[in-house]
Amino acid sequence: MMNLNKLVVHMCLAASISTAFVSAQAENVNNNKIPHIYHVKNLNIGELPVKTIVPITAKTAEQALAQAKVITDNPNADIAEFRIDLLDFASNNKAVITLGKQLNQILKDKPLIATIRTANEGGQLKVSDAEYEKIYTEYLKQPFMQLLDIEMFREQNSVKKLTKLAHQKNVLVIMSNHDFDKTPTQQEIEQRLLKQDQLGADVLKIAVMPKSKHDVMTLMNATLNVSQHSQKPLLTMSMGRLGTISRIATANMGGSMSFGMIGEASASGQIDVAQLKQLLKTVQPTP
Repeated sequence: MMNLNKLVVHMCLAASISTAFVSAQAENVNNNKIPHIYHVKNLNIGELPVKTIVPITAKTAEQALAQAKVITDNPNADIAEFRIDLLDFASNNKAVITLGKQLNQILKDKPLIATIRTANEGGQLKVSDAEYEKIYTEYLKQPFMQLLDIEMFREQNSVKKLTKLAHQKNVLVIMSNHDFDKTPTQQEIEQRLLKQDQLGADVLKIAVMPKSKHDVMTLMNATLNVSQHSQKPLLTMSMGRLGTISRIATANMGGSMSFGMIGEASASGQIDVAQLKQLLKTVQPTP
């Protein structure tokens, strides 16, 4: 562990140096602005330390309940993400809601994110924009989650309606975008994250696929720059083994949350949450 820690610290230091010039001017713009901090259950999202998220990747209700218990008992896991699209019965709203309530009870003081990752963005569920809005509207009648993942590139009126409804129900919105084919330009990544902010998101999220080390730096540069222009918590990552370092180094670039795993990963490049927690403690700036 120590050798890995030293390696990560060295890489994060190098990343910090290479990105410093990007935010030199932007930092002055944002110096006096207070970041958004959300108190969710017993957790403050948006302030250090960086919060860890562990996905529930089950296909059955029994498996999901078992995974939730493991997450509850693991001190390194701060938040659970319920990947609804991976369930065998993902299209059964009533059964999903029932299970969601059970998961929320098991998790106790740990917040629950409800996520339908659609086929449009690398998930398992194929739904139209109208179906997507209808499903989430049903979930929000009696919310079982504290945070809801809404994909930013669904039909824009639906995105706005769901965001407004979530806020009316005191549910935070993680607005997300996933590119499994490439890493967009730094400008494009920044524009997407800032667009999420404009749409009313509480947490800004993007995940991109790198083809080179330069792509990984592009993601981290964009994270740093957006952190100087928005006060919203950031959840950004470069995927795959090549991008694994970003899940740790973004703690130095303004990131507020990072995905880890217990057992099965929900996306390539995730690392064990205990190791992630230790590495985040090593590299993140003191509050």
